[in-house]
Amino acid sequence: MTSLETVGSLLIAFATVVFTTILLSRQVRQMEHERNALAILQAIDRLTSPQIVHVFTLLRGVEARYPDDAAIRERFHGSKDDEALGMVGQYVETIACLARREVLDASLIVDAVGLMLRTRWATIREFVYHLRRYNDNPYMFENFEWLARYSAWWKDVPRPGRARNYAQRQFDTSVDDEFARLRPPV
Repeated sequence: MTSLETVGSLLIAFATVVFTTILLSRQVRQMEHERNALAILQAIDRLTSPQIVHVFTLLRGVEARYPDDAAIRERFHGSKDDEALGMVGQYVETIACLARREVLDASLIVDAVGLMLRTRWATIREFVYHLRRYNDNPYMFENFEWLARYSAWWKDVPRPGRARNYAQRQFDTSVDDEFARLRPPV
């Protein structure tokens, strides 16, 4: 084999390695996107599960049931409200922590279920603030609060101009005619 053939062979081998590396890195990125999409879907499934919906129904008015420290001390621990708040911690706080640490994309979560998160935080907010003071623990449900606040902020953030799926005039007004056609008769 001549030195020219050797150099040519080495160039082809090097080009093959570079090309393969590029393809593999694209495949890895695609797999990461798929994994993230599955994780977001699972998170949304948990946040909207019947158990969590029921828990927040139980927690309505929780701040009125425990208006002072004595009520918390005497009746909260071991109560249905304590159990319900534990479920919030297991599900919502965990997902919010993952979003806050950027393991899950917070913007995708709040795009999908932001109003629900804000509403649910509003349901328990006053009681959580009281419980934080009572337990001298300012970190209780801090990630849930962060995600709800992020959602309140995110809803007003203008979407990127280059993102055509957020364009104000993406669809012609005639698209609404399709919905009118499909609407069931009253």
